[in-house]
Amino acid sequence: MKSDTKPEKSIKDRAEKGELTKEELENIKKGVKRAERLAFVLDSAMVDPILGIFVGAGDAATGLAGLYIVYEAKKAGMSNWELAKMIGRQGLDFLVGDIPIVGDIFDFFYKGNKKNAAALRAHFEKIEKECMRKDLAELEKERVGTEKGTVGNLDKMKRDKLKERIKTS
Repeated sequence: MKSDTKPEKSIKDRAEKGELTKEELENIKKGVKRAERLAFVLDSAMVDPILGIFVGAGDAATGLAGLYIVYEAKKAGMSNWELAKMIGRQGLDFLVGDIPIVGDIFDFFYKGNKKNAAALRAHFEKIEKECMRKDLAELEKERVGTEKGTVGNLDKMKRDKLKERIKTS
């Protein structure tokens, strides 16, 4: 039986059109921050290499924890190709990390979770920039639609602030 309802647009598609709400954007931002904290704990605080000492169980635990970053990326609307690369990094970390001694040394140097969190951050910044562009375009359209000189200082300040944020990102 076919459903007549249209499939829901992806976050990526909605972001490109500037259709994300501020709440959705804020939720993605919170997910990115959680992913970055987890990556820091696993890679920089050496939890991954330390737990890797426990052959099998330690690498499985850190591998599953690292998949949370991939989960946040999926929620944020990353492409399937980017998700596949993230899963590949997790798989490499798990498989090589599970080799006694060699895997423990590998875990000290390979920072797959940090790479995944960085990819998620870059994706978020792209989405955020698209939403800011849409907001700026709407403000410009509003400004052009009003008579010259009637746009308030607040709108001008908002427009200037958005322009500055787009330039710096």
